[in-house]
Amino acid sequence: MIDKLYSKYHKEILWYCINLSGNNRAFAEDIVQDTFMRGLENAHILNEMTQAQCRAWLYKTAKNIFIDKIRRINKEPQPEIDAVTEDDLSEIMVRQLCAQLPDEERDLFWLRFMEGYNSTELGELFSLSPSTVRSRLSSARKKIRKLYLEQKGKGEYYGKKEIGN
Repeated sequence: MIDKLYSKYHKEILWYCINLSGNNRAFAEDIVQDTFMRGLENAHILNEMTQAQCRAWLYKTAKNIFIDKIRRINKEPQPEIDAVTEDDLSEIMVRQLCAQLPDEERDLFWLRFMEGYNSTELGELFSLSPSTVRSRLSSARKKIRKLYLEQKGKGEYYGKKEIGN
């Protein structure tokens, strides 16, 4: 049954999700994939529904998955705005600064801030809790900030207060 639903409604649900996500095709494809995976998990329910009911179920499921993903994104802590705002760090400089971090912190930092992974996804990749990931990312940001300021000859900063030259 799910094969028929997929072949019949995949493109339709994809366009619906693209519109929901503001033309973010990758995000929409994730929603569609999750929708049909949920359909597989609930095949016993879908088998008892009419085609119109199945179509409505797919749309409602896609919308609920979209809402859940947006809520998760909005709950994710936003990176704090660093005191270093006068310069736009180029990717090359970020790579150079990251190279001075311990391996795990470097990987976490790069994946989070350059590749866009969230702390939950990183936790799964590194077998860590999301709070541990956030803690290590905070440590990595502080180290990078310190390294950057040392290279610029501005001394060390703790938060926004200068503690020495």
